[in-house]
This record gives sequence, structure tokens and C-alpha cells, in this order.
Amino acid sequence: MGQPKSIYLTYPPASSVWHLPMGIAYLAGILHERGHHVVQHYGYIDAVEHVLRAHGGEPVAHALRDIRDPNAPILRRHDARRLFEHVSSGVASDTETFAVERNNVRFDSRVFKGRVDELRRVLDDRERHVFYDYFAEVELGRVRAADPDLVGISVADERQLVSACVLASLIRDHIPGVTIVMGGNYWARVLDGYHHPEFAGFFDHWDAIVYAEGFQPMVALADGTPPALVPGVVWRDRDVVRLNPLAPEPSDYEALPTPRFDRGIRQWGPDFVPPLYTMSNCPMRCGFCAIAAGSDTFLHKPRVMSERRVAEHIAALGVDRVDFVDEYLTIPRQLKIGRELARIGHRATWQCYLTASDQLLNPDTCHRLAAAGCSGVQLGLESLDPAVLKQEAKPWNHPANYGRILRNLSEAGIQVHVFIIVGVPGEPINRSLRWLSFLEECGDDILTIKSGRYRLTRRAPDESAASSGLLGGLQVTGTDDQVLNLNRDQFRYTVGGLSRKRVEAIRDLLEEACRRHWAYQVTSTIPWWTNRGAYTLPQLRAAAGELRAHRPPEPSIDPSHLKRGLAKVTTALREELGLSAHLASYEDANDVSTSLRAHDDATAPA
Repeated sequence: MGQPKSIYLTYPPASSVWHLPMGIAYLAGILHERGHHVVQHYGYIDAVEHVLRAHGGEPVAHALRDIRDPNAPILRRHDARRLFEHVSSGVASDTETFAVERNNVRFDSRVFKGRVDELRRVLDDRERHVFYDYFAEVELGRVRAADPDLVGISVADERQLVSACVLASLIRDHIPGVTIVMGGNYWARVLDGYHHPEFAGFFDHWDAIVYAEGFQPMVALADGTPPALVPGVVWRDRDVVRLNPLAPEPSDYEALPTPRFDRGIRQWGPDFVPPLYTMSNCPMRCGFCAIAAGSDTFLHKPRVMSERRVAEHIAALGVDRVDFVDEYLTIPRQLKIGRELARIGHRATWQCYLTASDQLLNPDTCHRLAAAGCSGVQLGLESLDPAVLKQEAKPWNHPANYGRILRNLSEAGIQVHVFIIVGVPGEPINRSLRWLSFLEECGDDILTIKSGRYRLTRRAPDESAASSGLLGGLQVTGTDDQVLNLNRDQFRYTVGGLSRKRVEAIRDLLEEACRRHWAYQVTSTIPWWTNRGAYTLPQLRAAAGELRAHRPPEPSIDPSHLKRGLAKVTTALREELGLSAHLASYEDANDVSTSLRAHDDATAPA
């Protein structure tokens, strides 16, 4: 080990202001344990607030206090949220879209779509970046004050890439001599980009990229080891980009110290709710998913932290609510965490990701989960078609059991967020249409709904199969020149009349279903990420009623989108089923959805 160093770790915009970053918190704990002085900065929160204040003035400052005030009534929280939306809509830029919307911070570059040359042009014209003034006026000063030997910039979300690169370029120009390292999950998913002939030029702005787990590489870099000798690092050798192999022995999760979070910049919520990551990657291999690509054991057996160690971390953090960000926290594991917390006398609740396992058909299982501490679960329902679920390597999901599972969780007091995907290759539009009736029937037992269209995600099993021409119903098309885009969007559907436009159409109808859901307005104001079990279902229902009585309803989707969606779905129903149904309204579509599900029930095997 070399001499103690000063290290600055930052998480740039734009990302969810309702979350705290997990990766740099673990790194801070590891580096602190080795004697280094670590400064963290949550620029993704600070920068958003800076831009909002600059455009909205004192009302924004008052609204920011309201969203962090545990006693702020629901109407004030609603007004704060709407103010942020209004102010952000007035942030004018001809190169970028920046918006705070419900439970999302949206940042889309109009210039960069995933091409290497596009990103280089963005950096050449960086003064036009929406967060440039924040970096120049605020964060550069923070970096100088830390006087670091090394700056680590984490990019977990694709929306952060442009900001991270702009920040790195400014630090390089104004604070010469400091070592700049890029890291985060994003870099594990764009491996093809490193072979692009122009990518080497980006190393004018930084020194190295940690492309998978940073636990070992960041320690080595902080200790002064040259990037060329550090496993898991991408570096420039003259004009050639080199990618070092991963560490031969992945880090032991049991040995990780308790993560250290910066308490100076708070997430958008009344209290401190830290994330915890307790498993190196997901044991499942769902076809569409590559979230765990940043793990040194991606698509292999995960390394798992013991439940005793998990409980000790929670107690050491001194919190009573935790946000588990493991891709999958099994039922037995949750029950053991609850027992370990009870053993050490520390009570805590949590929300986590879980599968729609048939174990949840037993009401007692759900009640035992709630008693252990589980207050909320995020379930990947994905599809109502068993064949599609099997195709995507989710055969344990049984759609016939979804309703009972949701009811059992709700009756146990566990809040449920569900994920739905439309446009999976080979899934007819009429199968996706059935969601409208399902959500109406089971909506009382659901708190929040996230519907999205299928994407061919880089490094996911589906993407590998599609690249080899082995994914049925989909064909990769054209030249893959958007190598820095996390989704390989150059593809077309090949069976069943499925098309991008029809997928967007059914996605629009699902979005309208979400907006008609009983909790849409209250969960727009108290997002799932702020709530995390702080409010009970009865409290949320009461707040929803107060909002309905005293504030305008949330708008429906654009009428032109609804009209187009209805027309596309009408055509799909005729071609797929020979069904002559003219869908003139959302209600018409829901009626057809109900009829299709009733037919399914009537013809299902006994």
C-alpha cells in the first residue's frame, strides 16, 4: 500500500434524485478502510437543484424544503412536484431535453444518440450542455477544495454519460495533474465501443475506465499502480485502447466494509434511506436483461453476503428503512435477514426486487415476509403469455397466479410495484392488450406500474442471440454504429405482423391504463422511491382521495397518441384474430381486453 491519498468520488447528473448511489458508497468505505481521505459528491442531486433554482428562484427553494419535510401535507408536496415540472419545462436548450417529470428526471441529448463522433462533438461544444454552468461554477470549486490525487466519476445510467464526459473534460483542463477515472455499470455494457477507431481520443479527457467491479481496481489505482497493470481497467497505449482482463479472484462480498454515504446532500425525501447491494449479480438469466453486466461474475454464480453481515451493515448505518437494490432478493434470504436483525435487536423494514414466485400463493408466506421486515416488492410480471415468459427465461412466472399473488401481498401490507414489457419478439399485440383488463381487475392490489417496450439490451442473452441470428421473431438490421448506446435499437420484427409502431401503440394504451390507476396521482407526488414503506396503503389511499378532491387530475395521454394507438391495435386485432372491432375509445379497448381474458378463462384446461 502506498501513501494515503485524497480521493474525490462523484455521481453526475442526470439520474434519480430519489435514490442514493450504491457503488461509490461501497468504494468510499473500502478506500477509507485503507487510510485514504475520501470526499463524495452527489452532483446528480445538486446539479438538478442548481438548474431549478436558477430558473425558478425562491419558490423552488421553498418547494425543495417541502419535499424533505416529513410533516409537509400531501397538497404541498403535490404543488412542489408540479412546480419542478413547470420550471424544468422552461429550461431552454436546442441540444438537450431536461425535465423533472413525476418520478423521473429526464435528460436526452438531441445531438448524441450513441455514436462516438457525436459524443466528441458534444465535448467540443460543451458550453451548451445544460449542466455546464453548474460544473463550472460549483463542482470545479468542490474538486479544487478536496485537492484530490484521484477523481472517480461514476456512470451507472446512460443519461449520465454526457454529463460525466463534460465534467471530466473540465477537470482535465482546469485541474491538470489529477488522475481521472471513469467507472460505473454503464462501462461494462459498451465493450464494443472501446474498439472504435476514434474512441482512443476520449483518453485526452481521462486516464482510465474501470469497466466492471471497482472494488479492486480503484484500490490499486489509488495506491498508484499504473492503469496498464490494473485488472478490470481500460486504458490508452499510445493510440490503441487496451482492455485488461478482470481480476482472477473476484472480491468477497462478505469482506466488504459498511458503505459510507455523504449525508451533506440528501435524496429527495424526508429521511435517509440508503441502498444496499448484497449479491454480486442476479442468479437468473432473463433474456432481456443485462443489469448485472457490471459484475465480475455476470451470468455466473453470484457471490452472496451472509444475512448476518447484511444485518450488521443495516445496524451500523443506524437506519430503520433500507432499499435493497439486488436484482433479486429471495424469500428465504429475506426471512433470514429478518431473523438476524431480530437477533441483534435492530428493527428495520425494506423494499426489494422479487420474482412472482408461486411460493407467494401461500398467504402465510406473504405475512411472514411482512413480519420479517419486507414492506414493498418490485415484481417483474413482464407478460401474460406463458410461452413468452418461457422464451425470455422466466418460466417460473405463471400469469394465471398473478392476481392471487398480488392480493396476498396486499393483504399482508406489502406494497407492490409491477413491471410490464410489450413488444417481446413473437408476442402478438392481442396478448399485450389483455393487460388493460388485468390492471383494472387487480389494480387495487398494485401501488405503482411501470410499462415499457422491449429493447435489445447490450450484453443481455437476447442481444447475443440476435447478433448470431438465433433470436426468433427479430432480426438485427443495419450497421451497429451507435456503440455507446446501451440498447441495440437497429432491429426489426419478423413474425406475426409485429412492428415498432404497433408496439408503441399498445404501449400508449398501457400508459393510459396507468394514468387511470387509483394511485397514479398520489404516487406521482410521493414516488415509490420516496415512499419505500414510509406510508401504509390506507394512508396512501387517504392521500389519493385528498388529491382528487383538491387538485386537478393528472392528464390523459395526448389524444392524437390515443387515436393512433387505437387505430393500430384495431388493425392488429383484425390481422391476428380475425376480430372486427372498431376501437374508438379507451373504453372500447378495455372491453375487448376483458372479452379476450374471459375467453382465456373459459377455454383454460381444468
